[in-house]
Amino acid sequence: MALVLALVVLYLGYLGYQGSDVFTAHSRAGDCRTPASAFGWPYEAINYDIASDSELDAFQDRLNCPRQGEAAGTALTTTDGVRIAGWYVPAVNQAGATPPTVVLAHGDDADKSQMLAWAEPLHGSYNLVLFDFRNHGQSSGRTTTLGAREALDVKAVLDWLAHTKQPTSIALLGVSMGGAAAIDEAAADDRVDAVVLDSTHATLANALEARLANDGYPLALPGAWAILLGGLLRTGEDMTVADPVQSIARYGDRPVLIIAAGDDKLVGKHDPADLLAAAQHAGATAELKTCPGASHGASLQKCGDEYGGWVLSFLAQSLPSGR
Repeated sequence: MALVLALVVLYLGYLGYQGSDVFTAHSRAGDCRTPASAFGWPYEAINYDIASDSELDAFQDRLNCPRQGEAAGTALTTTDGVRIAGWYVPAVNQAGATPPTVVLAHGDDADKSQMLAWAEPLHGSYNLVLFDFRNHGQSSGRTTTLGAREALDVKAVLDWLAHTKQPTSIALLGVSMGGAAAIDEAAADDRVDAVVLDSTHATLANALEARLANDGYPLALPGAWAILLGGLLRTGEDMTVADPVQSIARYGDRPVLIIAAGDDKLVGKHDPADLLAAAQHAGATAELKTCPGASHGASLQKCGDEYGGWVLSFLAQSLPSGR
């Protein structure tokens, strides 16, 4: 019995060490497309020199770049000192800076370039902001906290947007970790009029348990808590403080759209329903849409025009034209 207990402790210690390392540190290589290179859209670089983007043309495969663009400067910095880079993309209708703006927040181990797919159906009607979370893309920072500190990144972007563009209304669309950070900041920020959560977990423990179980690891639930403990030791941050099921309860009666991937093995089985119930209990106008057969973060690709219709209809009903 003592040997079995020792082996279990060693196993959980291994999961906690390795798992927390995977989730807190990332490579900066990968997708380095810009709005111009992907779609020919004009855009404004946020907190870096847009001229430096021309250097990325040397990479033949923009989906597999050896590095990202120029590092973020100091003009947009979070309250804990992280420098954030992004893009401002005006709507096709050229209605200026004051119409509604949608801020797009990517998931873990991704970057703003990968959110261009989500930007495409919105570009005709809304001004857009795409940005890199800390420890991703062109932004600074060496640690990811799966939504906890990333909420500070969302706040910094909203501060920049409110100061420089003064939009009439703002929506946040977050995928996975981006959804967790978005709803956590929105709960305390009344500048946000509506939120779209795509493939977002209800609790981080649920998400980590699902990932471990999907990868075939035994003792997935205690393993999830071991990873959270490892993350706490690595970052000094209790990453469960940004659990969306708690944040959405503080979000109040503002509109929220929850999009669930029907074959999502990286969040808890009941997480979408739990988020919907928590939002409705808080008095929010909440909707849940499910894309059958989609894997984690792939509802846009799987459901195509239907996905765009869900989001555009929700935003049209939720965003005021002025304040």
